[in-house]
Amino acid sequence: MTQRYFGTDGIRDAVDGPLLAEPFVRRVGAAVGSLLAERHGGKPLHVVIGRDTRESGVRIALWLTEGLASRGIHVFDAGVVPTAAVALSVRDLEVDMGIVVTASHNPATDNGIKLFGRGGYKLTEEEERVIERLIEKIPEPPPVNGPPAVYAYDARRHFKHFARSLLHENSLVGMSLVVDSGHGATIATSGDVLEELGARVFRIGCASDGTNINADCGSEHPEQLAAAVREHRAAAGFAHDGDGDRVIVVDETGDVVDGDQLLGLIALQLHRLGKLDGSTVVATVMSNQGLEAALSRHGIALDRVPVGDRNVLHRMIETGAVFGGESSGHIICRRHLPTGDGLVAALEILAVMLATRKPLSVLRAEVPLFPHRLVNLAVSEKPPLDSLPGLQEELAAIAAELGPRGRTLVRYSGTEPKVRLLAEAESPALVDSVLDRLRAAAARHLPVRDI
Repeated sequence: MTQRYFGTDGIRDAVDGPLLAEPFVRRVGAAVGSLLAERHGGKPLHVVIGRDTRESGVRIALWLTEGLASRGIHVFDAGVVPTAAVALSVRDLEVDMGIVVTASHNPATDNGIKLFGRGGYKLTEEEERVIERLIEKIPEPPPVNGPPAVYAYDARRHFKHFARSLLHENSLVGMSLVVDSGHGATIATSGDVLEELGARVFRIGCASDGTNINADCGSEHPEQLAAAVREHRAAAGFAHDGDGDRVIVVDETGDVVDGDQLLGLIALQLHRLGKLDGSTVVATVMSNQGLEAALSRHGIALDRVPVGDRNVLHRMIETGAVFGGESSGHIICRRHLPTGDGLVAALEILAVMLATRKPLSVLRAEVPLFPHRLVNLAVSEKPPLDSLPGLQEELAAIAAELGPRGRTLVRYSGTEPKVRLLAEAESPALVDSVLDRLRAAAARHLPVRDI
């Protein structure tokens, strides 16, 4: 069922768009408050609100607070913090919900709203649909009698203390690292924690002015990070997106490490330590077949789910898996947190380097990936792929010919009018050949506007 307001990761819009206008945001707050009152009424109810560094986040957080207050909800104001700090606070304070005002890797002209339920877990699609129905029933919330009940809460300090505890004191002494915070929510967390653990940290993207988040820096632009790693001869570099729930990693040579290789090298170390419950890693359909092959050689299964870190998380909860993520840099370590986090992922990677005494360039080589290419084609509409027998027949024929030598994936973008064509194979030439066939099949069976 299509959702009206929620996308793949919360509500997101241009800052001046209808989904982030004051009346609608206050209705969202009131709807969340109504849901909490229905489910957990009879006691004081509390919500933690955090945000990234966008200047629009201050007023959006205020409007949410006013909407919540119209339903009698008390708010803990966490200020500027990574997304995981809010999830951690929800879990550890045992409050009723967490809200993060962020548009992640998008530019400052966008913003959004992410919701976390009890325990710090992202809401399910069904819970989001309930909130959408409540939003539809709520007109402009009535004015609050007096100022909303808001309490300052130092979620940043709590998060940093938690993160420091993941490695031994002074374990990074003698190591040089580079951190690019993308002028986002991690400007006062990731670099600080790594320094407190003993590392010499070179920082970039740590001068937010409210309008420069993700601008030519951070996870979407690792070029500066790679150059800085080479310049300072650092052991590694870590770049975050705007809200800090992802990490892009550069090895000591200045090369970006593929996200699937990060998943693999952490999983292999957890397996060696006997900490990979069920010998299973949860990833998405986008993860490279090379990751699956590398894990399989050690008796580890790769459980694939649809794209989205929420899908990864809920499969982990369902099966009891403790580790998973996406190749985009969303890495979820359930032993530590109920959601993905870029700093925690970086600390896990550093833990592998310390334990094995191997540089990242060597560790990544233990997870060789298949050559692959991804192409996006614009479509005028999105008919269900399984309703197109001709397309399915062609895809089945390609899969049968490839066998273990590769795979294909055809799926629609969740946020744009595009179809994504992925080809992986044992050689670049075979990738190109398969991709040509996928393009031709898409042209025959889909309303493609741009081949």
